[in-house]
Amino acid sequence: MSLKRHVQTRATVIRAGDTTTFVSLEDWYGGQILAPVDTQIIEAAAGKPRHQLPHTQLSVMAQLTAHSAEELDLQSWEPCQDVDRSQAA
Repeated sequence: MSLKRHVQTRATVIRAGDTTTFVSLEDWYGGQILAPVDTQIIEAAAGKPRHQLPHTQLSVMAQLTAHSAEELDLQSWEPCQDVDRSQAA
């Protein structure tokens, strides 16, 4: 039995809907496949309302060996500590 391990990675919100938000994980298939997440989880982690979520970057723990979004087991969402470039002047 192999132990699956969670790894910290960066997620970028691509689209935020009423109930589902789609994120790109830079370390999972090069960010090319989107993963669905409950919008309330992303709003709480980012501290932003839904309409401000696109382009928001968050840190998340994921099983990056996953072959599908359902296997990612995303957890421990937190705001990224890096400077948010969209807010920098």
